[in-house]
Amino acid sequence: MTYLFTRTAISMVTTTALALAIAITTNNLAHAAEFNFNWKGDTGYSAKGSFNYDTTTAPGVISETGSEATKYLQSLSISFFDPLSNLINSFTPVVSGSSNYSYLRFNFDSTKEKIFGPFDVGKDDMLPGDTWLNNNLALIDEGFSNQVLPKDFHLISRNAAGKEQILDLSNNSVQVSKVPEGSIIIGLLAVCSLGFTAYKNLDKAIQE
Repeated sequence: MTYLFTRTAISMVTTTALALAIAITTNNLAHAAEFNFNWKGDTGYSAKGSFNYDTTTAPGVISETGSEATKYLQSLSISFFDPLSNLINSFTPVVSGSSNYSYLRFNFDSTKEKIFGPFDVGKDDMLPGDTWLNNNLALIDEGFSNQVLPKDFHLISRNAAGKEQILDLSNNSVQVSKVPEGSIIIGLLAVCSLGFTAYKNLDKAIQE
């Protein structure tokens, strides 16, 4: 009975993974561009995130500002870490083509694969725990800020009382790396392969 249940479970997982891989392929995954990005402060705080957009509709330069429907971004997420790599908080400012972050500033040159200009990504609803990363000098140049700080980028969080506190400062820019096309499918196919192997091994064990 245990073997039967195990065989059924393995079969279901393998079949589901294969179905997902096929579905993703037929959903024009080739038209979706996904990128990871990261930033590190002078004292060790860091931010990591990802974003994606449809290459069939997006121009060479993508610019997003404020909340509500985005122009091109489909999703944008970011996580913040302390110097010991402990997670501080995670947010998803853009979900399914809609921004929920009023102060969002995001500019990306797809030809150079580089983030540039005003940048403000995270969450700030004036609540404790809200955290965001921005490049203050570029925001000042664009008239979005009047707070003068000694370095370009700064990571800010709200403490238990809801007051702003600077966690880290740095002149380091946000670095971008493209996620290889088809990496999701490769992962799912790997699950399929492991599933088929486990299924065969289980059958062999039963026969023995």
